[in-house]
Amino acid sequence: MRPSYRIFLALQLILLPIFVQAGDGEIPRLNLLHPQQNMQFWVDRIEVAGDIPQGTEVSVAGEIVVPDEDGRFRYMLTLDQPTVLIPIVETRGSRTFRDTIRVFHRNPDHLLSDSIFVNNNIPEILAINFVYPQSGDFYGSQIGLRGRTHPEATLLMNGDTVKVYASGAYTTHVQVQPGENYYDFKASLDGNAVTERLTLVRPVTKSEPGKLVVSSAKPVQEQWLLAGEYLQVGIRGPSSRKVYFKIAGLTTWQILTELNPGHYTGSVHLLDIDKEVNTWVIYRMGPLSKRIKSAPLRIITDALGGLTSHSDTRVYDLPSTDQLLFPLADSVSLQIIGLENRMYRIRLGDYRTAYVRASRVKLDPASKLTAAQLLGPMRSENLGDWTIFRINTGNKRLPFEIKEKAVPSRLTLKVFGAKQGWEWTTYPENDATIQIVERSQPEDMIWQMDFYPTQNFWGWYGRYAGNFLEIGIRKAPEISPDSLFANINIEIDPGHGGWERGALGLTGYAEADANLRYCLKLEKMLLEAGATVYMTRRDDRQVSLAKRAEIARQDSVHIFVMAHNNAPGLSTDLLTAKGASTFYTWPSAKVLSDMIYPHLSEMGIDTSGKVARYYYYLTRQSEYLVYLIEGAFMTYPTEEQFLLSEEGLDKLARAAFLGLEDFLREQTNTQP
Repeated sequence: MRPSYRIFLALQLILLPIFVQAGDGEIPRLNLLHPQQNMQFWVDRIEVAGDIPQGTEVSVAGEIVVPDEDGRFRYMLTLDQPTVLIPIVETRGSRTFRDTIRVFHRNPDHLLSDSIFVNNNIPEILAINFVYPQSGDFYGSQIGLRGRTHPEATLLMNGDTVKVYASGAYTTHVQVQPGENYYDFKASLDGNAVTERLTLVRPVTKSEPGKLVVSSAKPVQEQWLLAGEYLQVGIRGPSSRKVYFKIAGLTTWQILTELNPGHYTGSVHLLDIDKEVNTWVIYRMGPLSKRIKSAPLRIITDALGGLTSHSDTRVYDLPSTDQLLFPLADSVSLQIIGLENRMYRIRLGDYRTAYVRASRVKLDPASKLTAAQLLGPMRSENLGDWTIFRINTGNKRLPFEIKEKAVPSRLTLKVFGAKQGWEWTTYPENDATIQIVERSQPEDMIWQMDFYPTQNFWGWYGRYAGNFLEIGIRKAPEISPDSLFANINIEIDPGHGGWERGALGLTGYAEADANLRYCLKLEKMLLEAGATVYMTRRDDRQVSLAKRAEIARQDSVHIFVMAHNNAPGLSTDLLTAKGASTFYTWPSAKVLSDMIYPHLSEMGIDTSGKVARYYYYLTRQSEYLVYLIEGAFMTYPTEEQFLLSEEGLDKLARAAFLGLEDFLREQTNTQP
């Protein structure tokens, strides 16, 4: 075969797609989740994953892949060359699509003894790579550009010099004006020069509409409210007009207030409604203008019964998924008093409401409470490492919340929709975990119990088993000063993985890879110290947060190490955010944070604080001590170099190890 023809075929292999058999009409295509074209990896086993349309056969690297019941396949691939071409073939009937994904397997980088970064991935040719963002639409007003070029190149952007670091990384913070923005880059080295243009198009503010905007009519999505509540209404349209609304079948036309140009708003008190109403809000400008109808509006006069239908039903403070309050199991009775943003609003007490995803709840009239449910007696026993308290809640599983409090140290359990029935409480024999349990009724529909420990907490949980609510409290392990890790089970959780790449460094280095690299080093140190060690992943694969928590429960670990690295918001100047930090939720994990943090400050990079975060899903897990390490900022140039190097990752793993060692040594001083 002629060399020119081989080059032609190689180029065709990289252009996607290259071959489609004849046929009529469009057909569904494979949605490849991971990897994407030209990704870089610093680990040698990656997960190829995607969603396969029904009726389509897919092969990866010549091997047929089998999807799960949701149509998703996962295939582990070893990267054994610096450049790896991954052939993917889709076959559906008489049609065939052949794609090739190119990825790069990078070498570990190093530091010399004098802390000079040694780049083992210097490009062979001069080029400019835009890591983020790529040319196209951009909706922000400012952005920290990031990319890479040859580390010895001189780089200009729009004529101004941009610093290039030893890793080849560069970053600059720019303002993005409405319309087209051009950023012209020029890299020069040894008499050679290359140029690239980055174009960001920020949509120009839309002109004022000439009529009412149908899609803005509130409620935009189906909404439920209780009679007696206030309904917020509103719509967008031309400015300086008189805009009216009415609730069909309930109110007459009322005028809206224009708070901002073209934004009309108002509220109505839903009074004198004694039976359920299904309606909508209607808007108009003049008497002859077109009427605009909102999404359906349902006004109910009493709570509706609901039943959770998923084992991982989460309760949130607001009708969004930003502020997690507590988790619920399946078959828990809920009192539904509204629907907003596809989330049910539930009543927890006279003065407290919360939200759950409507998709994880089914309406169930039998779950409705007409009065507080009386709780039965509480009995307890010791089972292995745990002291278990069981409360009979009757024929309905009620929502409950359990929190660890610091001063005085205790667990506070609140059962919503409950009152004390039998007051009988049986403590376990030979118990060295709980000193006393106090009961109270802070509200008519909220029953509270406070568990005061005799030791530091090493884990706790609340869950249903049949008609019983179980509260488990873990006993402290025996820790020998001569062998601190001998009886300790530790789960290491390298954050992100697979198509969840996490923070992206200036060079395209993904947090998922950095996390795994230092976790493997930490695992080796802990095993050598005598600990029993588990890992939620050992290669590049996606693992959900719920699955990570489940793995740790199954492994019955004492300590859960969340291993991450950091990045700021996209609009931040990347040269202003740096430093290692720790995060925790429960007071018992703060001690771990306190012990590890000083060692992070000894790594040769900055630190940025010990942070308490209440809403992180994994730091809220409680059956073990869990904390989060944010080792460094992937987006700060010298800290990315630190994380690229084997020596930097050694220091990070060593800091995590020494903090755990200090924590266990401290625990020997608190044992009875």
